[in-house]
Amino acid sequence: MSWSEEVAFILLEIICDPEIIRYLLSIAKPLHFRHLSDEARLFHESLRMTREKRWALTKELSKQRKFHEMNNRVPITCSLPFNNIEWRTSCELLKSISFMREGFLRRKYGVNGHAEDVDLEIPLKIKSINLISEDSIDGSEFRGYFGFGSIREALDDFEMYQDIDNEIGEETPYNELPYLLIEVWCDGTCQSGYSTRKYKFKDNTELCIHEIMN
Repeated sequence: MSWSEEVAFILLEIICDPEIIRYLLSIAKPLHFRHLSDEARLFHESLRMTREKRWALTKELSKQRKFHEMNNRVPITCSLPFNNIEWRTSCELLKSISFMREGFLRRKYGVNGHAEDVDLEIPLKIKSINLISEDSIDGSEFRGYFGFGSIREALDDFEMYQDIDNEIGEETPYNELPYLLIEVWCDGTCQSGYSTRKYKFKDNTELCIHEIMN
């Protein structure tokens, strides 16, 4: 039961007038939401670490010669209580988000009787992004003979095109942008470029980089 429903049932026992209850809820709901937002903000602010606090902690660990507990990879300006592993994970996550840019990960798709390179579905994008940097057999098979450096270079070029477009107020034609062309296998069969199937998370798909279009 939601907060609004619970309050409405309580008021119904006292007021017995649905219209008045609706009116009171229209006033109370924004106040309740503001209260929850303030509480959440205060809680997250309490978790933050100031530069002074991080310096003090570093000095104390150094004084105690507990160098193994010092998070030397975390910038002193970082306001979140990250350790080295959490900081590295956050950096890798931020890099991965860039691969979600529309038009960078594409696949063949049937359009009016011919195959076009279209933006990859979100489920397949997520799977591709995980495989791009995954140090495993699956990750290696996905990348094929393309190194991570080549993949990253294509993304950097893609972002550069978009940044220039934003500055000059123009748009580079979709097919002239750099991108990764992903080959899709489903249930052990390579899907034709003329297929119009849309893929979901539950589909049994295998992916690999077919070509870097640069």
